[in-house]
Amino acid sequence: MKNAGLGFAIPYYHNGETHDYVPDFIIRLNTEQEQYLILEVKGFDDLTEVKTQAAQRWVHAVNADGRYGRWDYEVVREPSGVQPAIARAIIRGQAKTWT
Repeated sequence: MKNAGLGFAIPYYHNGETHDYVPDFIIRLNTEQEQYLILEVKGFDDLTEVKTQAAQRWVHAVNADGRYGRWDYEVVREPSGVQPAIARAIIRGQAKTWT
């Protein structure tokens, strides 16, 4: 679903200030175990790397906690990248260990 208005944001720190990164989509994957993909469809953004690092830290932390299913994060540059991103997340979810 589109993340607009859901209130889901990932905090990050840049240039001495805290900000909220609101990814484009949160996808509930149709898998046996509870699994989600945070998907960002991105053109050019000066802060892509900063936001990606924040999202990866968030995913690592929530997966380490283990109470909220398995989460992944992907950035795609064009619509044709959406299906491969979903497929990669499903494959990672089938691995015995989650990172």
